[in-house]
Amino acid sequence: MTEPRTYPSPPVELPIDPWLLEGTPAPHCKVCAALAREREEALAYGDRSKAFEVSAEIRNHRHVSTP
Repeated sequence: MTEPRTYPSPPVELPIDPWLLEGTPAPHCKVCAALAREREEALAYGDRSKAFEVSAEIRNHRHVSTP
């Protein structure tokens, strides 16, 4: 029988689903461009949670076409 572990083990690093960071900014959309810059900054600082949130905003952003 093995002894139970009585000390913390190293953190488990799970793979990240690439879909979470998908989201292509629409061409000529200032909102999408700003969100894309915000996502890149979050990734540069290692803030994946913020990058996921911004990617979702890009995917869900509605573009209103003007006649």
